Amino acid sequence: MLREMPQLASLLLLSAFAVGQARPDVASIVSRGQSLVEAGQLGEAEQLYQSALRDLPDNSELRFELGMVYLRERNWARAIENYQYSLSTNPNRVKALFYLGEAYFMNSDFDRARETLAKTVNIAPDDAQVRQKYGEYLRSKLETRSEGLRQLQKARQLNPNLPRIDFDIGKTQFDLTDFPSATDSFEAELKKTARDGEAAFFLAEASARLGNWEKARQYYEYALAHEYADGAAYYGLGRAFVELEDFRAALAPLQRALTLRPSPIQAHFQLGRAFQRLGRFEEARRETKLFAAMNGRIDTSSELRGAEVEDAWKHMKPLLADNKEQEVLEYLAKLPDIDPTSPRNPYYLLGEMYLSLGRNDDAKRALLTARGLSPNDAHLAAYLGMVQLASGEIDVAEQSLRSALTLDAADPLALIGMGGIRYRQERWLDSITYLERSRTADPNTLLLLCDAYFRVGKKEDALLTAEVIRAFGADQRSLLDSLDQLLRRYQSSDPRSGH
Repeated sequence: MLREMPQLASLLLLSAFAVGQARPDVASIVSRGQSLVEAGQLGEAEQLYQSALRDLPDNSELRFELGMVYLRERNWARAIENYQYSLSTNPNRVKALFYLGEAYFMNSDFDRARETLAKTVNIAPDDAQVRQKYGEYLRSKLETRSEGLRQLQKARQLNPNLPRIDFDIGKTQFDLTDFPSATDSFEAELKKTARDGEAAFFLAEASARLGNWEKARQYYEYALAHEYADGAAYYGLGRAFVELEDFRAALAPLQRALTLRPSPIQAHFQLGRAFQRLGRFEEARRETKLFAAMNGRIDTSSELRGAEVEDAWKHMKPLLADNKEQEVLEYLAKLPDIDPTSPRNPYYLLGEMYLSLGRNDDAKRALLTARGLSPNDAHLAAYLGMVQLASGEIDVAEQSLRSALTLDAADPLALIGMGGIRYRQERWLDSITYLERSRTADPNTLLLLCDAYFRVGKKEDALLTAEVIRAFGADQRSLLDSLDQLLRRYQSSDPRSGH
């Protein structure tokens, strides 16, 4: 028996060694996974971590790293799930809490994001980066903006070299309309990062709010020279020239602003002022009329595509393709601010998704269920009416749209739908009334309005609407081709003929 003991001991040692060898080396896996992430191979990194988690399902480090992969893939729900798993064994891990807060924020769950970062700040009160992020989240809403500024200032005290901390403070002060303090902060940021065009732009904006137009002009030009060249910057420069009474210099930046997307409508008004002072009265009148025609219009082109759908879509599309509707509804019900009895209930979002897939019958079925859950919501009734209209169900669509207008006489989508129906019925004046009341900025809808104006002989209104279409649809080549065809048709035919 004694002779057998060494053999037994050896066998046990070998078995233990074999088990140890079979278990994954977490540090090695994390190192490989991080290398894959850095190389942009997110799918491979995800597979690596998932494979390792089959052997070590409760490993907090692997869960955290998998959460980081999902965060990069913008799969917020899965990122949140894995950060929470990671925290279940180490609830005070600052890094996991930090990124969990970011995932909540990106998933539009602002309350949980702030709660998570507040907890992180309590655990690590001297972590400047955590304070900065917490301040960014707090400043996103008006009611917590002042506290956000306090957190950002505390972060700066802890580490004045935090990336863009002076910009973050300045932007918060700007949003709180403390323009003198914002000016100081943006200047501090530019001293540290001289090529920061965005900081220069907001320094110019703050100077403009204070009426310092020469300084505003200087920093708008600085922003444009440092790759912050959007419509707002060109508009600001043009406006500064107008206020400085250099009207000729104002023309080029204002006209340039109108070629960029999104273009500031106010540029037409400032161009009108400049042309007027230069004695170019016809051009001034045209710009002023165009500004009046465009001002106050709203973007209704995205009314048939909710923001929630954009984030959820890539995860839900495969499920809908497999007809797993119930799983989709369960996922949608977990989205922030979704309530089964609210206007944006899960069935509403499901209807949007079906419509995106071209499954109109399924979309109508889901929207009818949604309408039953929220019978007093005008937007939902209007949305249903638009889907019915797209399916050619004119009478049913009109009932839904009229119901929407009974609930809210100014609902833009319902007004557009009724305008579209009257256009199909060749009731041009009624179509014009509905479409104008909608104040839509959607160039495709405005094309119908332009045609209707031509058909009732209102050529000047039609041509003005055509200019509005060109402004709002400047990046839509096929739309502009349709507009050109429409204009050519009416140049060679009687606009009252109805042809």
